[in-house]
Amino acid sequence: MDDSLARELADLAAMQRLTPLMSDYLPATAHEMRPAALVAVIDEIVLGARTVLVEAGCGASSILLARLLARRGFGRLLSIEHDERTAAFVASQLRREGLGHVARVVHAPLERHPAALSRHGQWYSPGLVHDEVFGYVDRYGLVDLLVVDGPGFGDSRYPALPVLRGVLAPGASVLVDDVDRPDEQAVLVRWSEEFKMKFRTAPRTSLAVATFLP
Repeated sequence: MDDSLARELADLAAMQRLTPLMSDYLPATAHEMRPAALVAVIDEIVLGARTVLVEAGCGASSILLARLLARRGFGRLLSIEHDERTAAFVASQLRREGLGHVARVVHAPLERHPAALSRHGQWYSPGLVHDEVFGYVDRYGLVDLLVVDGPGFGDSRYPALPVLRGVLAPGASVLVDDVDRPDEQAVLVRWSEEFKMKFRTAPRTSLAVATFLP
C-alpha cells in the first residue's frame, strides 16, 4: 500500500478513536498535529500514566489533551506557543470549557536563543520559558512527557532538549512531530548523539518517540 494512503487511512481510524473527546467543534490551527500522531500521544499518556506534560507548540490538539486529563481526573499540561493568535484561541477555549485547572497556555514569542544551532537561531523567549516551566515543575513535579511540535520549520526545534532536559523525569517520554521532514530528522540525529536517546517512529505517523534516561 502507498505510504500516503496508509497514513490517510490511519488518520481516519484515529478520528474514530478521538470521537469521545470531540465534544465541541475545534478549528484547525496552523501546523496542526495529524490525528494518528495525536492518538499516539494520547496512548503514551494513558498507557504510561503520564501526569506532568509540557508541549512546545499548541493547537486544537492541546484542547483534546486537556479534555482527556480532566475526564481522567489527574494530570497537568503546560503548552508553550509563539503564535499570539493560536495561543489566544487555545487559552480562550480552555477557559470556556472550564479546563483551566488542568491546562495552561503561555504565549512565548520567538527570540534569539543561545542554544540554537545557527548564530541567529530563534526559540521561545528564554526568560519567559525558564520562569513558566520552573514554576510549573515546582508545583507539580518533574515533567514525564514532553511533546515537541514547534516552533516552525528547520532546526528551530533543537533547543527543546538542551533547555528542558533539566526538568525531565528519568524515564520521561519525548515525542517529536513532523519527523518525516529532513530538518527534524537532523535534529533527532543530534539529540540521539548528544543525549544518548533512541528514537523510534510510531507506525504510519510522523511522530518519533524516545525515553529520556539522564
